[in-house]
Amino acid sequence: MDSVSDQQFSDWASRLRTSDETALDELFDQTFEIYVRYAWRFTKDKPSAVDIVQNSFIKLWNIRADLDPSQSLKTYIYRMVKNNALNYLRDHRQFSLSMEDIQLADPDSEIDVLPEELPLARHLERWIEALPRRQKQAFELSRYEGLTHEEIAEVMDVAPRTVNNHIVAALNTLKGQYEQFREQRESRYEQ
Repeated sequence: MDSVSDQQFSDWASRLRTSDETALDELFDQTFEIYVRYAWRFTKDKPSAVDIVQNSFIKLWNIRADLDPSQSLKTYIYRMVKNNALNYLRDHRQFSLSMEDIQLADPDSEIDVLPEELPLARHLERWIEALPRRQKQAFELSRYEGLTHEEIAEVMDVAPRTVNNHIVAALNTLKGQYEQFREQRESRYEQ
């Protein structure tokens, strides 16, 4: 979303309020995949994530006249997608499986590798997945989606200071995990 400026979102919001269909098309074309990736974090299912985002854009169009010009459109859509994803999960009662669950169910699904032999990126993915839910959400919105603390606060419906606390806690946890990883790797090579 880095390529889409806040000014562009503001322009789209103004044009949407006047029922400019071209604005909706532009907004959809330039942001759809980003919002699908965000929805996927909840559903772990791409078709469901696509449906959620499409429904969010339909809802956005239906309420276009009521858009608040003082509110960030980017953040507003994130919140809509999140709420729709959570409603979807509640209604469908879907439970996601971790990689470990899949491997236990299907031992031939991946070559057996000791945890310390996994590349650092795989470890980082696991560490981020293991973060407490709110820390993970704040961290991912900040680092992967490029939202400001104020925008994240709107999406998560918390104070910006709380967002900062979640991100700092997540970074401290990840730093600790990395230090442990590095120490284990170094001690293994010393032996």
